[in-house]
Amino acid sequence: MGNIGKSEKVPQILIVDDVETNLLILENIIEGMGYIPRCASNASEAAVLISESRPQLVLLDVFMPEMDGYEFCERLKSNPLTRDIPVIFISAADSSEDKVRGFKLGAVDYIGKPFEVTEVTMRVNNHLKLYEMQKELELSNRRLHSVISSQARRIEDEQKNILYALAALTEQRDSDTANHMENVAYNCRLLAQSLQFSPEFAEDISEGFINTIEVASRLHDIGKLRVPTDDEVEEPGQEGEEKQIRHHAEQGAEILERVYQNTPENSFLPMAVEIARYHHARWDGSGYPGGISGKDIPLSARIAIVADNYDTLTGEEGQAGTYSPQESIQIIIEESGTYFDPDIVDVFVKIRNQLRHSRPAEN
Repeated sequence: MGNIGKSEKVPQILIVDDVETNLLILENIIEGMGYIPRCASNASEAAVLISESRPQLVLLDVFMPEMDGYEFCERLKSNPLTRDIPVIFISAADSSEDKVRGFKLGAVDYIGKPFEVTEVTMRVNNHLKLYEMQKELELSNRRLHSVISSQARRIEDEQKNILYALAALTEQRDSDTANHMENVAYNCRLLAQSLQFSPEFAEDISEGFINTIEVASRLHDIGKLRVPTDDEVEEPGQEGEEKQIRHHAEQGAEILERVYQNTPENSFLPMAVEIARYHHARWDGSGYPGGISGKDIPLSARIAIVADNYDTLTGEEGQAGTYSPQESIQIIIEESGTYFDPDIVDVFVKIRNQLRHSRPAEN
């Protein structure tokens, strides 16, 4: 048997020629090589044989009635299922123009008539080896891609776990906001997905952006780790407490920037820094940090601002100072263009029935 590599499957060679004598000669040569010949006298018969079982190589006559070899080769190469099958033209016409035309259509070689056993044997074996090597390379590439993808997912999971641990610390410190981080993360993802279909944001929001904001937005309040408790506030009263809280945005960004310095490969942290720093900014510039407004506020933060305020407004049912989901949506609409990005609010309102909040669903 011809040596074609490690494959245990015996190669099938499709021979297409309208001259019966040529078919018999080539059939005997292919059988003598230890391969399986399959014969067709025209393109239509060849197409049926290929549909039944894909060959590893095609020996194709150029001049045939109805559909010639050039046209049949072109059809094979235009079909994703057959385009990789090597085609060797067999023809008495061996001018440079004929060969160039065949190669342009995707043929890998030419065998001239009358046939020489040695030439047929060498060319068939060579191209079967190349075909086998190509398939092994493709298989290796798929396996490598699978391994790399698996490693990438594992690294991404490790990066997420670091941020989830940091978010858990914040949640423990601020126990009054049950499920707040989960709700904000969920609504940020939902809102980003919806904004992706808006022409205003389509170019800025990718699948990567959507996956990142779901993780990064959980850390928007991490600066509260540095906010003193009620007993620790140096300046008593609401004014002192608000002063401390207003600093938590910048302090949160500083915490995350330090983490990022030690883990620069963490792809979630840059957006987490943005959201932590700017999630109390306002569209009209009256928020903090001061001096930033409109689209100068990072898109990730503009999305998180809406999601964060919605969940804060709804809060837990029965909790003082909270509103129903419907009332909260109305408040956000009224602050659109002042507190919130109006384009984001427009989309946010459209998905209001899908939003997550701590209160039970309304009837």
